Amino acid sequence: MNLRQVGAHYEELAAKYLEKKGYQILAKQYRCHRGEIDLVAAHGEYIVFVEVKGRRTNRFGTPAEAVDWRKQRRLYMTARHFLWVNRLHDALCRFDVVAIYTKGPDRHCIQHVVGAFG
Repeated sequence: MNLRQVGAHYEELAAKYLEKKGYQILAKQYRCHRGEIDLVAAHGEYIVFVEVKGRRTNRFGTPAEAVDWRKQRRLYMTARHFLWVNRLHDALCRFDVVAIYTKGPDRHCIQHVVGAFG
């Protein structure tokens, strides 16, 4: 699997996990000139912008730590674009990170950081 396929696999795992938790997936890999958001979901009264990060170990930091201020800024700008395009000007929103640790073939541990930044 190449990196794009691995990323798509992690995003699909995250989407299924969130759906089981009652989230409604609104968009996958939302792209605009500002950047990309892995998943956009509705949960209760919130529009949730989700960054998915996969790791085998924490050797180079946790997945949540990989979402640095530069990435946060791009996500914020892309989220603003999504809200504007979809006329959700007054929507409550938040940014979550779903970290997926690969423990072996078809064995994963999922950590959901609600309100990871913002």
